[in-house]
Amino acid sequence: MKKAMTLYYFPRACSLAPHIVIEESGYSYQRVLVDLRTASNKGLDYLSLNPLGTIPALSVGDWVLTETHSILTYLGDTAPNGPMLPAIGDPNRYRAHQWMNFLSSSIHTYIRSIFRPSAYVPEDDLSALAAVRETGRSNLERAVKSLESRLTGSDWTLGDTYSVVDAYMFIMYLWSDDDRIGITLDRPKWTAVAKRVWQRSAVKHIVALEQKDRDFVIPF
Repeated sequence: MKKAMTLYYFPRACSLAPHIVIEESGYSYQRVLVDLRTASNKGLDYLSLNPLGTIPALSVGDWVLTETHSILTYLGDTAPNGPMLPAIGDPNRYRAHQWMNFLSSSIHTYIRSIFRPSAYVPEDDLSALAAVRETGRSNLERAVKSLESRLTGSDWTLGDTYSVVDAYMFIMYLWSDDDRIGITLDRPKWTAVAKRVWQRSAVKHIVALEQKDRDFVIPF
């Protein structure tokens, strides 16, 4: 018996990565919009699934996964249409986890400090807010240089084969292109990967669906 699968997401959040991957995976699934603008993620219904109230979450039958990296790993390993992660023992599998850790712990964190410095310092301390943003920009610039140096120039992040990592790279790229970033980032290889992701039909479909609930621009 197939387990019911539901993805909880918010448009243009990091949940876009698993939203793309689950669409490409071949799984039958439902999607539920958790509107951060109205604090739906703080409601009792959602908190019963994910006590931290973060997005995304994936319910699979009677159990729940949270955290983008974890969800992408599960979907990538079990996709009915075929694996979207390298097999155990393949060095690229561990590089995939290295990339996803880097995106979540570095790129995501630094961009968050630019977008929402009040998560780190009091909202009424303007000088502290500005300092957090500037530190975030400096850290992001350094992280993007590292990202560029590690990309090989192949079609996809792990080489010649598309994987869940590329979907994660795509949403982080969209965030890095936001006007609030406030600095110019030199990232031609990352741009090339993101452009290839954008050409995939499932990606265009999911982005169009999410744009119905939140307007955002694809910069290509």
